[in-house]
Amino acid sequence: MPDVRRLRAPGKTGLVAPGAILLAAALLLLASCTSGGGGAPATPEPPATPQDGVLTVRAFEWGFAPESIALRRGEPVRIVFQNDGKIFHNLKIEELAADAIESRSTGPLSADEGELFVGADGGEQGELSFVPQESGAFVFYCTVGDHRQRGMEGTLRVE
Repeated sequence: MPDVRRLRAPGKTGLVAPGAILLAAALLLLASCTSGGGGAPATPEPPATPQDGVLTVRAFEWGFAPESIALRRGEPVRIVFQNDGKIFHNLKIEELAADAIESRSTGPLSADEGELFVGADGGEQGELSFVPQESGAFVFYCTVGDHRQRGMEGTLRVE
């Protein structure tokens, strides 16, 4: 740190006030913390798990809550899909082998036979029940237009 006694403001014969130096240092520190670089990443939320076999997933413009889900292989789960948004949204899980699939959707789209899919109009809800049959990490997302690209995507882990 520079010797405060030897610093002079340009064109002045007096010393720079120590408070001005502290203010400048504080502003530099604040800028480095908020610049997006070098800071520690935010701690991700732990995955949501079903309670008594039921898990609520909320959809909104443009995301899901929770964004991360953890299930157990062989244990039945019922996902209550609550659309808190104003427009139709859905949730689709691809590539996960599952049994006993039942889907009840509202709105213009519904699940094909054996598809892990549920949809709901704005302000409404649907339900998806199934038994996951394999372990691994899978993606769930909204299939409507560009909703997935706008942030409507999450992760599902089966252990």
